[in-house]
Amino acid sequence: MYTKDEFCENIRLCEKAMFNLAFSLLKNEADASDVISESIYRAYKNLNTLKKKSFFKAWILRIVHNTAVETIRKNSKMIPMGEIESAAVNDYEHEITTKITVRKAVESLKQPYRTVVVLFYYENLSTIEIAHITHTNIVSVKKQLSRARRMLLEILKEDFNV
Repeated sequence: MYTKDEFCENIRLCEKAMFNLAFSLLKNEADASDVISESIYRAYKNLNTLKKKSFFKAWILRIVHNTAVETIRKNSKMIPMGEIESAAVNDYEHEITTKITVRKAVESLKQPYRTVVVLFYYENLSTIEIAHITHTNIVSVKKQLSRARRMLLEILKEDFNV
């Protein structure tokens, strides 16, 4: 069983991953923050359902995913894409521009492709963990990743003259 301090520490460790997942689904910082708050509350309330401490990250991300999907359903419409902060012009302009271009390409993907890409590449989760979080099977996750890669290639061909 977790203590309050252990729970809080694990939440702090997963904070960025939770936000990235919520934002990838909702495309809105305020809604993502609301989903994270609700998810933390639900997780704490149901902490006794966590079987192994080592599964905490996948468990909390599953709660975030479910809460975000529930929010989308309640709103019954797509939430507008958020704005990407523009980077200051400096020595890293090309690198920053590339990252922004790739991020925009990822954000342009429809669900479930956007979610699997964010979880796999940005959060470094395995296909097994992604399958658990998204309530799908591992074969579906692998197919979604493969299709998402092809879609990203098509989107990015123009930007990078591939």
